[in-house]
Order: sequence, then structure tokens, then C-alpha cells
Amino acid sequence: MRRRLGDPDFVRREMGTELWRYDAQSCSVFFFMQQEGGMLRLRYTETLPRGMDMATDPACISAVEERMAAAPIVMSAPAAQP
Repeated sequence: MRRRLGDPDFVRREMGTELWRYDAQSCSVFFFMQQEGGMLRLRYTETLPRGMDMATDPACISAVEERMAAAPIVMSAPAAQP
């Protein structure tokens, strides 16, 4: 998910679960995940505002993806030589 959307704007960890929130200009996407076998497994996705017929609005997810695509790429400087 991080390769596709970048780092979340907010992360909450609690008792083997994690909430990742990504913000676009007019909405937010919430990914609810649970630890299973050393990996995070996506359990539920929701957007605010909500979709018309479902908890997730595809337009909001697209807006978050567009934000990531427009973000500048930051390159780390090489380590200084002693």
C-alpha cells in the first residue's frame, strides 16, 4: 500500500490492529488492518465523506492516488565520507 499511496498521514496502532489514514484535499481514506502471521492484512476500507452506495468512495481513493503521483520525489543525500 505504501508503494502505491506513500506514507499515511496518520497511523494508529492498537492491540494487533492498525488504522492508516490518507488525506486528499476534500476527503480522507481509512484503511483498517490486522496483524496476521507477522503481516498486516487489510480488513476494511472507508472514506469520509462516504460513498453513495457503500462505505468507500472510489473518487476519494483516486484523489489520494493523484496526490501521491503529484508529490515531489525526495532523494536522500549520500552519506558523508570520513
